Order: sequence, then C-alpha cells, then structure tokens
Amino acid sequence: MSIATKTARCPYCKEVISPEATKCRYCHSELTGSKKGRSPFAQYNTFRTGFLTGVAFTLVLLVLVYLQFFGDK
Repeated sequence: MSIATKTARCPYCKEVISPEATKCRYCHSELTGSKKGRSPFAQYNTFRTGFLTGVAFTLVLLVLVYLQFFGDK
C-alpha cells in the first residue's frame, strides 16, 4: 500500500492526518459528528489566526495610544 491511501487531509487546516482521526492534531478541530454541535469558529482555531489577531490588536492599540498623546498638537 502507498502512503497516499493511508492519509487524509483536515478539511479546516489542510494538514495531512490519519483517516481514522476524530480530532485534528494541528488545528484541534473535531472531525466527526454533525456540524450542529461544532462551533462556527472551529475552522479558524489555528495558531496563525490567533497570532495575526494579536498583531492586529496590538497595532490598533498603538495607534490609539499615539493619537491620545500626540494627536492634538
């Protein structure tokens, strides 16, 4: 058997996982059960998304602090 038949791809993060997996080891999304019980944000549950959200929040915070101290000159 080839490796291609023993692996599958996560539908959320597209990483290679076992076809019998019930939870993705990379993005931690549930792979079994109905979509009804799953959070609508489960597909966004990745480190990359959290990191980029943190960077965007920090930039917005820095702009607000800058405007507070240097905006009325």
